Amino acid sequence: MFADEALVYDSRLASQALLEFEVTSSLKKAGVVQFTMPPGHPAYNGFVSLRTLLEVYRDERLIFRGRVLYPSDDFFNRRTITGEGERGFLRDGTMRPYVYQDSPDVIFADVIQLYNSQVDEFKRFEVGEVTVTDANDYIRLESERAEQVADTIDKLVDRCGGYIVFTTNAAGKRVINWLAELNYSSSQAIEFGENLLDYARQDASDELATRIIPYGAKIETEIERTDETTGEIIVETLSEYVTIASENGGLDYIQDDEAVALRGVISRPVYWDDVTEPSNLLAKAEQFLASSKLVITTLELTAVDLSALDKDIDSFMEGDRIRVASKPHRVDEDFLLFERTYNLLNPANDTVVLGKDKTTLTGSDAAGDKAAQNELNKVKQEIIADYQLNTAVAVAEVETLLRSLIEQTSTAIRSEVSETYMTGDELTEYIGTQLTQLSDSFEMTFTTLQQQVDENDAYARDQLQKVEKYIRFVDGDIILGETGNALTLKIENDRIAFLEGGAEVAYITDRQLYITDAHFLHSLRLGNFAFMPRQNGNLSLVKVG
Repeated sequence: MFADEALVYDSRLASQALLEFEVTSSLKKAGVVQFTMPPGHPAYNGFVSLRTLLEVYRDERLIFRGRVLYPSDDFFNRRTITGEGERGFLRDGTMRPYVYQDSPDVIFADVIQLYNSQVDEFKRFEVGEVTVTDANDYIRLESERAEQVADTIDKLVDRCGGYIVFTTNAAGKRVINWLAELNYSSSQAIEFGENLLDYARQDASDELATRIIPYGAKIETEIERTDETTGEIIVETLSEYVTIASENGGLDYIQDDEAVALRGVISRPVYWDDVTEPSNLLAKAEQFLASSKLVITTLELTAVDLSALDKDIDSFMEGDRIRVASKPHRVDEDFLLFERTYNLLNPANDTVVLGKDKTTLTGSDAAGDKAAQNELNKVKQEIIADYQLNTAVAVAEVETLLRSLIEQTSTAIRSEVSETYMTGDELTEYIGTQLTQLSDSFEMTFTTLQQQVDENDAYARDQLQKVEKYIRFVDGDIILGETGNALTLKIENDRIAFLEGGAEVAYITDRQLYITDAHFLHSLRLGNFAFMPRQNGNLSLVKVG
């Protein structure tokens, strides 16, 4: 690791040892570096917040470039430094109020040029490859207020898609690229039982809509009228948005009937400030609705990068497409790596997080239920057809198919089979017997479980009553002692009190003991001195330690 080109850490140098060292690189946001130094580290005081440039290399490959944020020290003066990736530099430039009406690549290049004119040399970027396009090769982007360059770049990405990727050119200059797709496929796979650590799936859609009301550009029209009193001609300007009413049978909205039937009317207004023709606005609205009606199912995986253990294995990098195979999760397809974490002190703990968005009208659960139901209907029709041809063959196929489906979706198969009836006494009786046995076994297991729960609940209640007999919580205080006993101990927020018959006889507070009456049977010791009774009945103060 280098700080302003000065070496501050090398894993081969014991004098530069760190206590923690981790880098997280991300495809969708600025990366993060965090490391902890002992008080005697040579670079302990060598960082300037928001100014020191950090570069971290692993096996000669740059895995982080950014700047130091603010340090923090713990009780033992161990200093933790946190840094943000170079995408965070874009917050240092300001975009004054602007209006763009051009292709995405032209707007992107101009924004970066304005940013470079405001910042220090080490924060500047050359514009590299831009593969993001617009269907019309023309977008309108504006802001009536000044904003950070980072916000403008985020608007462009939200509007047109793609990914911001940083590289280094042959001259050693940092380059900012805006890529529509990332097509590199890693030869290393992630497989269940080998390097897959975690799997999660979530259905969501922040902008879900079944009906949208599109608005285009604001059109200003001048009209003339005569003042009735003075006869003077007055020119007035009327402003109104372009709508689709003239191209849509008088309606200013469109909806997806299938989505409305499923979820009801969920209406959203959508604006396209650069569209002036109602026909073009209708086309954009239809395209937007086609995606906004869908539920996004996001799959996120966490896995170990095996290249940290074997240098011959292709290393994972953000933006890679990686094959994931997990039979228990019914997954075997490519995912995009959008975040990875390097544990530079223990490479075996490196992890990667991958994701893939799937869009459906119903979402993953409903889609799965529908698929299972279709499969069951198919099974039923096959059973009926086979029975007409050969009863014996049908019995064998029924047993095989039903056993398979019971393992996959036990609840669904039980409800379906209960309605499956066919002619032929032998076949009907055989299937009914098998399913009755399966049903009984499930019911029996549940009944046994319920009995165990009831028994454990009764035992737990009995034990709780015993505890409550000796320990009670009253108005935030703890009372120790058997219920009805004359002597009890009361623990309050700032004191411990001893009570007899409900009256306080002694208490401890502020590291001091207070006693109403004290009776010492043998001696009273104060530090190294004690009052000791003599055989003649006198009391002497003697040194005892």
